[in-house]
Amino acid sequence: MEAISKFIRMITFPELFKGMAVTAKYFFQRKVTEQYPDQKTILPYRTKGKLHVDIDKCISLCRFCEKVCPEGCIKVFPPPKELAKTDKRPVEFYINQEHCLHCGMCVDSCSTGAIHHSDEYELVVIDFKELLGDKETLPYDMIKKHYRWNYLENVPVKIKDSPLKEEEKSQ
Repeated sequence: MEAISKFIRMITFPELFKGMAVTAKYFFQRKVTEQYPDQKTILPYRTKGKLHVDIDKCISLCRFCEKVCPEGCIKVFPPPKELAKTDKRPVEFYINQEHCLHCGMCVDSCSTGAIHHSDEYELVVIDFKELLGDKETLPYDMIKKHYRWNYLENVPVKIKDSPLKEEEKSQ
């Protein structure tokens, strides 16, 4: 008797019909697939995307963001002491998004709120140099010729063509 029931199961494929029933159940339901390039998802509140910096708000003398970054992705060069009395904005400001953990420690430590996460989550690039942000280009067009993309240690301490040099010459 058991052999006959096994033979009938082999011929009728009950598992196939169970699978087709599940497929038919979901076939007529509302679709949940996103049409990604055409329709971008709405991200939840406080999503940690690409870092943006408002250079005009930055007071660069504190350098808290540079000190708390666990990966050392941020380098801030404050102005010389004689200029810092009138203008506290940084001479140079670098963020290497390639090594950024998006932990938010730099955002939390910034007393002026100059650093914040955006809702840009598409961080895939072809050239790694696009992940480096500096003062003039944050966060777009991030190519600096004097900077190797992989190491923040290669950022020069003395900037040759700095806007401060031109101000010092004119005075």
